[in-house]
Amino acid sequence: MGRKFRKKQEYRVRYGINLVLGIVCFFLVSCFSRETGSGNDKRTYRIGSNSNVKATQVIVADEKGFFHDAGLSVDVTMETTALHLLDELYAGTYDFVCVPSFLVARDYLAGKSFRILAVMNRNQSRYVLMNPDHVENPADFAGKSIGINPDGAAEFVLTRFLVLHGVNPATVAIRYHAEETLPEMLASGDVSAILTWPPYVQEARILMDGNILVTNAQMGVDIYWLLVTREQISRNQGPDVIRLLRALDVADAMIFEKPEEAKNLVSDRLSVSRELIDEEWNSFSFILELPQSLLVVMEQQGSWIALRDKREFNTAGLFSTINYHHLEAIFPEQVSIIR
Repeated sequence: MGRKFRKKQEYRVRYGINLVLGIVCFFLVSCFSRETGSGNDKRTYRIGSNSNVKATQVIVADEKGFFHDAGLSVDVTMETTALHLLDELYAGTYDFVCVPSFLVARDYLAGKSFRILAVMNRNQSRYVLMNPDHVENPADFAGKSIGINPDGAAEFVLTRFLVLHGVNPATVAIRYHAEETLPEMLASGDVSAILTWPPYVQEARILMDGNILVTNAQMGVDIYWLLVTREQISRNQGPDVIRLLRALDVADAMIFEKPEEAKNLVSDRLSVSRELIDEEWNSFSFILELPQSLLVVMEQQGSWIALRDKREFNTAGLFSTINYHHLEAIFPEQVSIIR
C-alpha cells in the first residue's frame, strides 16, 4: 500500500486506536504520578521546528492535545528558519527538532552526535521562478544569475536541476541571499531566476504582476523532513519517545481524515492565509516512516557536500545515526530500512 494513499478505513481505525491508547497512557501516567508524588516532576520536552507547513504534524498534535493525551508535557517553538535548530538541539535548547535531511547529512559529515527517529513528511515544495524577460526555460540558464538561500540544500537542489536540464552549474552565477529577499531580487531584475518555496513563490507572483514562469525544482525527488533528537534521549527516554511518536501518528491520521481542520490549525498557528496553505498542501506527504530511500537521499546529499568541501564521506556510519527501534516497536510496517 502506498505511503501517501493508505485507505481511509485504515486511518479511521488507527485514529480511533491511537486516541484510546493515548487516553489509557495518560490515565496510567496520572495514576502513577499520584501514587509516587512525582506529578510535578514530569519532564517537559521542548520541540523546535521552523514556521511553515513542514511543521504540520507537530502543530496538529500540539493544538489538538495529542501530546497531552499520550501522557507528555511538550513545549513547541516555531522558528523562522531550520538552519540553527540542530545546533540548538546539541546545546540543549530543544530535545527534539524537525529538520531537513540535508542539514542532518551536513552534521553527520561534521561528526555531530544525534539520532534520527523518523521521517516526518516528504515534500516537493521548492520551485524555480524565472523572469521571462531574461530566460524562457531552464535550458537557457548558462550565463545567467540565480538567487538562492545560503542554506546549502538549495544549492544541492539547484545543481541537480541544472544538470538534468543539460546546464553546467559552473556556467551559472549563483547569488546567495536570505529567502525573504529573493522575490524582490527577481522583480527588480537583479537576477534572472530564483529557487525558493512558499510563501515566497506567491510573493514573487504578486511583485511580478503574474509575469513569471514557475517550474518545480525537485523534478520528482522528495525532500525529507526528519524528527531528530540527542543520542542520550534516544537511549534513555525510550518510553517517552514512543509516546511522542504515537501522538504524531494520531496527528497523521487526523491530517488524512480531516484535512480542512488540519489546514485551519496550521493557518491559525502560523498566522498565514488558508490560500497559502492550500497552494502548498498537495506537495506534502504526511506519514511517520523510515524508508530505505532516506539512506539513499542522505548518501547523495552527503556525497555532494563532501565533494563541494573536498572532504571524505564515510557512508558506512550513516546507518548508525538512525534509531529505528522506537518506530518499529509500534508501527513495524512503516520501517523499511534494510538492516
